[in-house]
Amino acid sequence: MHVLLLTLTLGFQHPDTATFLTRIGKDTLAVERFTYDGHVLDGVSVVRSPSVVVRRYHAVFGPSGADSLTIATGPAGQPAGQVTIYRYTDDSVFVENRSNSVSKRDAGAARGRPLPFAPDLLGPWEAALSGTMAKTAADPRISLFAGGSAIQYAVHRGGADTLHLLIGDHDYGPLVARMDAAGRLQLLDLRATTDKFLAQRVSGLDVDSMTAVYAARERAGAGMGALSPRDTARATVGAAHVLVDYGRPMRRGRTIFGNVVPWDTVWRTGANQATQLITDRDLVIGGTAVPAGTYSLFTIPSPKGWQLIINKQHGQWGTDYDAKQDLTRIAMRVRSLATPTERLTIVTRGSDLVISWDLAEAAVDVKAR
Repeated sequence: MHVLLLTLTLGFQHPDTATFLTRIGKDTLAVERFTYDGHVLDGVSVVRSPSVVVRRYHAVFGPSGADSLTIATGPAGQPAGQVTIYRYTDDSVFVENRSNSVSKRDAGAARGRPLPFAPDLLGPWEAALSGTMAKTAADPRISLFAGGSAIQYAVHRGGADTLHLLIGDHDYGPLVARMDAAGRLQLLDLRATTDKFLAQRVSGLDVDSMTAVYAARERAGAGMGALSPRDTARATVGAAHVLVDYGRPMRRGRTIFGNVVPWDTVWRTGANQATQLITDRDLVIGGTAVPAGTYSLFTIPSPKGWQLIINKQHGQWGTDYDAKQDLTRIAMRVRSLATPTERLTIVTRGSDLVISWDLAEAAVDVKAR
C-alpha cells in the first residue's frame, strides 16, 4: 500500500454515513463504513488481501483543519497490534507508532495539517475531496507528503461531479473521483494506477457481517490470499539452468490487453517486483546472445505484435524501468487463445519461453549458446 500525507481544506459538510465496496475486477478487495460531519470522522475498513485486516480510524477537526487522527490496525476479531497517532500544529505533524510494546515517535514539517492517506481508506478521501470541491480556484491542488518531501496532485473538474487528480511524474495516477453536490464521495477510480481497484458507495452493506464471513473463510483456508503470488518457472536449456521469477496477477473478469495492460506501453510482465530471468550459462534468446547472469524481463504488447525486453537491471520494483539498461528487444510470436488464461503464466514449452494471460499467448525461442 502507498502511504502518503494529504492536505485537507474543509468546506461545508453535511453529516454523512457511508458504506463502500472496493473491487479489483469482479472480486471484492475491501469493505468500509464511516461517518463524517466536518468535525469528526469515524470509520472502519476491512481489507481481504493478503489476509483479513481491520483498520479503525478516528479523526477530529478544528477550525484550522485536522487536530488529531488515530488508526488502529489488527486481524479480524483480535486486538489491534499496531496503532498510529497523528497530532497536528499549523506547520508540523507529530507521529507516534505503537507496535505491541514498542513505541516510535517522529515528526515532519508540513503546512495545512495534512491527513495521513492510503489509497484504500475512503473516509479520508471524502474529507479531503469535499474541501477541494469547495475551492473556487481554476486549478485547485491537493498537497501530499511522501518520502520526506511534498508532492502535489492537480485537481481538474471533469464535470459537475467529477474530479481528475493528476500528478506530474505520473508515479501514481491519474485518479478519478465522483462527488455529489453535498461533497459526499460516490466513487474513487484507481484503475489507472498500479493498484487497479475501484471503490464505490453502496447501500445496505453490513460491514460487520461481511468481516465475520471473510474471517471464517480465511480460518477455513479459503481466504483471498495475495493478489499476485510469486512463482517460478524453471528449465534446463542445454547445460544451462534457467529460472524466471515473477508475480502472477489474475484476470478477475477483466479484459487485460488494451485495458488493464495498455497497448504499446512497457509492461512489467507480472506484478509487484520486476520479473527476473536468471541463467547460469550463456543463452541465445530470439537469435540474440544473452550472457549468463540475472536480468529483468519486460514486454511491450501491441495489436501489431509483442516485443520482449531483456534488461540488465534487476531486483527493482516492476515499474522502475530504465531503458538505458536494455540488453536487447526481441520480437515475439503471438497467437490468440480460444479459452482465457485466468492467471498470468510463464512457462517453457519445448524450446520456447511462453507468456500467457487472458486470450493472448506470446513466445520466443531459447537455445543454449
